[in-house]
Amino acid sequence: MKSEFFKDLHIAFVSSESDWHELKVNTLLQNPNAKQPSINAFLGARYSRSADPVIDIAKEVYVSGKDAAKRLESIFFNYGHKSVGDMADLFLCLENIPIFMAQRFFYSNPVHAGQERSTRYQDFSTPRFVKLPAHLKISKALIGEYESIYFKALDNYSSLKDKTEQAFKKYYEVNDKAGEQAMKARVFDTIRYFLPVGLQTSIGVVMSARSWSERISYYRASKFIVERELGELIFNLLNGTEELINLGYLPEADGLVRHTAPDLSRATSTAMIKELLKEDFKQIKLDSLKTSYQVNPTEELLDNYLQLIYPGGKVTLTKSEMAKITTKISKIIFSNHDHHHQLGNVAQSGSYKIEGVTDYGVLKDLIRHRSLEKFIPFLEEELDLEAIMASDIKSMYHLCDYLDNAKLKSLRQDYDTRMQQYYMSIRAWYIKAKDELPQDIVNEFTRYLFNHGYAARYKFYGSFDDLAYTIALRTRNGGHIAYRRLTYEWLTHLTKLDPIWKALLTKLPKVDALSRDQFIDRS
Repeated sequence: MKSEFFKDLHIAFVSSESDWHELKVNTLLQNPNAKQPSINAFLGARYSRSADPVIDIAKEVYVSGKDAAKRLESIFFNYGHKSVGDMADLFLCLENIPIFMAQRFFYSNPVHAGQERSTRYQDFSTPRFVKLPAHLKISKALIGEYESIYFKALDNYSSLKDKTEQAFKKYYEVNDKAGEQAMKARVFDTIRYFLPVGLQTSIGVVMSARSWSERISYYRASKFIVERELGELIFNLLNGTEELINLGYLPEADGLVRHTAPDLSRATSTAMIKELLKEDFKQIKLDSLKTSYQVNPTEELLDNYLQLIYPGGKVTLTKSEMAKITTKISKIIFSNHDHHHQLGNVAQSGSYKIEGVTDYGVLKDLIRHRSLEKFIPFLEEELDLEAIMASDIKSMYHLCDYLDNAKLKSLRQDYDTRMQQYYMSIRAWYIKAKDELPQDIVNEFTRYLFNHGYAARYKFYGSFDDLAYTIALRTRNGGHIAYRRLTYEWLTHLTKLDPIWKALLTKLPKVDALSRDQFIDRS
């Protein structure tokens, strides 16, 4: 492990000296000379247990010279409140992680402030992606095929750029500077469907010490080897390696980064429940889009578990099946979960439910809406890939809405052919990898090969206010056409479900991928 501290820049980092990944974790310090987040947490903790104004409490630290971190130890030990750790914000940048892991991070952390690098601004001429772990002694042939899939994806991405640009320029009659700039953005929105989610990206995130502790705990128990590596780097940085301490680095809240032992509760309960649910249930085809009022959270919980087993269809349970299964599941859940060990996304539900299938790129944009609860099987550790890999190739991907234009038929056919060949190569690699690698490794690294066009199932849950905000924001001109179209479709379905949405539907312009005005408008 490599460590470095740049006091003048207020940045410390740790990175792994690995031959199969380039993970690096940086922390951006508030004050390199003091544990400012610990001080903030101390002031908040004392404030709640005192009648004194905050100025007098602050004097305990800034005037008397008392060590806030040590005082916090006493408060934390005596009270044990996680709320203390919630008041210590820490800014970390996780670099060179797979795009897939960036989405898992935002998906599973409901309380955060963060940004990810946009694919529009990345140079993919020399693709950087997560490699197969060298210590597994994988055959050169399997490694070669794995890496060749990335190069094929990036070849599709780059070779279609000019062709797509020329087609768009002609159809949308682009003939000025503003139109040229808009067109370049739309071209990137269209060709990004070929980008694999195993390509490297970086995210910058502000979360509390409590949230980072929980993330380390879940990463240490993860089935994904990349997350386990990442968990150790985060832990070592926030607690301070010997090398960093010798360089003068002060960990900002090491006393608050606690309870980081591997949390296996979710993996244990999910495995047990999946085994219980592996019966010959009748499946029906999933509707492309469906809206409903959410009335039974137990049914929703069971359906989410079933989607991990049957991702290609939807299982409907009879009342007697529900009653029988619920009793058994209850024992499993409450023997593995409590206020320290929650169920996570699989147990989320809300006032309105919207479920369907859309491309991974759209979900990448929409999961950032933190007020929406969500369940996306593709981002879950326990998803069974077997059913997905056996599905019809044409159902495995979506293409950008701009390609639905009848006048771009030949361009669409080119995209279709390349995408089908791409998923056939993933399927071939998956079959070969199963003969050589542990199943968990196969499941993880096969998913990295999936691209932004992958047609993924999703569920979003939200209150009236949550959905009104998301729809109004995401249907605006300027954004990616795919999520604009999808959220407008949400609204049309919600209007059929409940007339209270009618005024919003009337207010918003219809999203139209064929409209030149909407294509050019990036406001």
